[in-house]
Amino acid sequence: MIFLTIGTQEPFDRLIRSVDELVEEGAIADDVVGQTGSGYRPMHFTSYPILDKSEFERCMEQSRFVISHAGMGSIITAVTLQKPMLVMPRLHKYREHVNDHQFHTALRFEELGVVVTARDKQELKEKLQVMPYFKPARRNCDTDTLIRRIADFLHEQSILKV
Repeated sequence: MIFLTIGTQEPFDRLIRSVDELVEEGAIADDVVGQTGSGYRPMHFTSYPILDKSEFERCMEQSRFVISHAGMGSIITAVTLQKPMLVMPRLHKYREHVNDHQFHTALRFEELGVVVTARDKQELKEKLQVMPYFKPARRNCDTDTLIRRIADFLHEQSILKV
């Protein structure tokens, strides 16, 4: 199963319609389950306007991979679960967002080896071919360095005397 999510900012019809058409064309053979909001209603895969937190997490965990917008919440959830993710960022030129920060976020996470990025339906179709082989980079959390940086900051602010 492939899980599709557009996050909480609606709509993102370009992504939903692209996936719906790719399912119809046979470019996506897996079952697709999507949290699609209240915009475009797909005809070729199962969709829900919204999923509660536990159902969202269940779908994310059970999926082979995730197709998503380039929102931080969705990316962080996939990274935490070590779930392969194909993202299509919302773009300003289509009035999907106020600027292109999702595009830049997607490119940065792609550089880090965390996601695969597609800008449009054609790229989405092409990148679907690599998803069975894509293994996201493991999350590296260096808590000792983080604690030291926080302590240094607090010390500089004279909040903590070390």
